[in-house]
Amino acid sequence: MHIMEITEACTGCRLCVAVCFVNAVGWDEEQGKPVLAYPEDCQICVYCEKLCPAKALRIVPDWKSKYNPKTLSTERR
Repeated sequence: MHIMEITEACTGCRLCVAVCFVNAVGWDEEQGKPVLAYPEDCQICVYCEKLCPAKALRIVPDWKSKYNPKTLSTERR
């Protein structure tokens, strides 16, 4: 399964949750941070990663899984 890495720089703005068009990113109220709630739905578009104002998260694809999305983003900064 894909993994979402979150750093301490996360401000809790929830923009990552709002921009996820497949609703794979959710919000963990208990921990006060985003989570990859449905990693099997993640398209690895990295919109959440690219649009994070604090640059606090990173999507780590699982290339060994059976499922790979049809379109992959290769641009990371």
